[in-house]
Amino acid sequence: VEFAISRVQMNFLHLLSSEVTQQITIHCLNMTVWQEGTRQTPAKQAVRFRAWNGQIFEAGGQFRPEVSMDGCKVQDGRWHQTLFTFRTQDPQQLPIVSVDNLPPASSGKRYRLEVGPACFL
Repeated sequence: VEFAISRVQMNFLHLLSSEVTQQITIHCLNMTVWQEGTRQTPAKQAVRFRAWNGQIFEAGGQFRPEVSMDGCKVQDGRWHQTLFTFRTQDPQQLPIVSVDNLPPASSGKRYRLEVGPACFL
């Protein structure tokens, strides 16, 4: 993920903020990215998110995103989406700089990332 901001500007945002939020939406076609089926257990290859400070947000980990909608577990030939929200009082954690462990696109399976702005408060 690329940003149109210098490291110095980002450092000042981190210093002057007490809370940060960011949303990432994965639009998917026949591809599980977080949970499998109706069970609430993480998919074997659930996506992971690398924070600005190098920490990892992942299913079952110390740092986890809020998942308010997990439509990607539905594999019915139509596009769905999974919405991840990152909310922290450690401004050094955001923005998310990398989305890892995305399953490879193949015939009939696709995804698209929608990375929202990091809001520093």
